[in-house]
Amino acid sequence: MLLGHSVQGRAIRGVEFGHGPRWVAVIGGIHQGNEANSTVLANLLHEHFRENLAEIPDGVGLAFLPDVNPDGAVAGTRENANGVDLNRNWDAGWQPDSYGPSGLVPGGGGTRPFSEPETRALARYLLDRPFIAAIFLHSKGGLVVPGPGSGSVELASTITRAAQYVHLRGWTAYPLSGQASKYLVARGIHVAIVELSTYTDPDYDRNLRGLRAALAWAQELPEPSGFQPVADAEFSDSCASLLETYRARLASPQCPW
Repeated sequence: MLLGHSVQGRAIRGVEFGHGPRWVAVIGGIHQGNEANSTVLANLLHEHFRENLAEIPDGVGLAFLPDVNPDGAVAGTRENANGVDLNRNWDAGWQPDSYGPSGLVPGGGGTRPFSEPETRALARYLLDRPFIAAIFLHSKGGLVVPGPGSGSVELASTITRAAQYVHLRGWTAYPLSGQASKYLVARGIHVAIVELSTYTDPDYDRNLRGLRAALAWAQELPEPSGFQPVADAEFSDSCASLLETYRARLASPQCPW
């Protein structure tokens, strides 16, 4: 399954199992460099469920997106080929400069929300079907952080208990802007951010337990109703360049950001 292409033209791919209508996404590699074990973990979990489809509960679909920053993976960098942090490029409190573990990153948010093809591809995919939850894999911290809202807190707590991580109510280490989690929660998708315990170990066993628990949690949620896919939305650079024009029309399916 092809979601799109990176700045340097590399494919961004995913794989889906199950039929929904409740869809859960597992996303790795939005940060590469020293967080590359998030992609390793996503691939390991993908292989497990490919060989054990019966573990996916009825009524739940499961999507794996192991590497949404393929240029960063090749270069060994946290950011993409434009030097943009792909978790600071969403239209949710976006700022042109961002913060990361090393401090202030000038231009780390990109030139505008969704300026990067990687974030446009991921956003378009997640809004194209009734995803009820997205689990983002990062490192390191050995903890789980919920996105805003009670549903995200429930999801994060469920994963925390099963995986035996630390549950963190919110991130306070440095300021965050343009986050995927805030953007997606505002559109009805519950989000949990899993921070692996080291930069090397994928924590496979504990995250397998965590994902199994998350899928069981998702099965108990009401079926999505009134969902309107945005497959035809113009998640394109030309649309993004008209940001100020469209900002007054955030509900428009032609340019959701």
